[in-house]
Amino acid sequence: MVYLYISIMLVAVATGQIVLKIGMSKNGEMPTGLSEGLIFLFKSLLNPLVILSLTLAFIGALAWIAVVSKVKLSFAYPFTSLGYVLVLLLSSLILKEQIPTMRWIGVVVIGIGVFIVSRS
Repeated sequence: MVYLYISIMLVAVATGQIVLKIGMSKNGEMPTGLSEGLIFLFKSLLNPLVILSLTLAFIGALAWIAVVSKVKLSFAYPFTSLGYVLVLLLSSLILKEQIPTMRWIGVVVIGIGVFIVSRS
């Protein structure tokens, strides 16, 4: 059951990041001035995609609460690095981002590390 909660957390958080990027791409770049930046952030909170991304983050947090209630943190926490893997894959597939080879190699190393931790 703990792997299901970990999966829910990872999918919710990674999907939320993609949704957030899409929503913020529609909002434009954050201004550098303090007052303009605050206005920009508050307006961004009204964007439905930003709201959805925050909702997904909340769902991920609820799943994470379930995870840490069941297993040792030293076992569970390395799984959060799989979020990097999912975000990279989704960024490539959905956002059509070009991913450099070294970044792919790094993600493979992360995957191997999580596999080793999961067997301990």
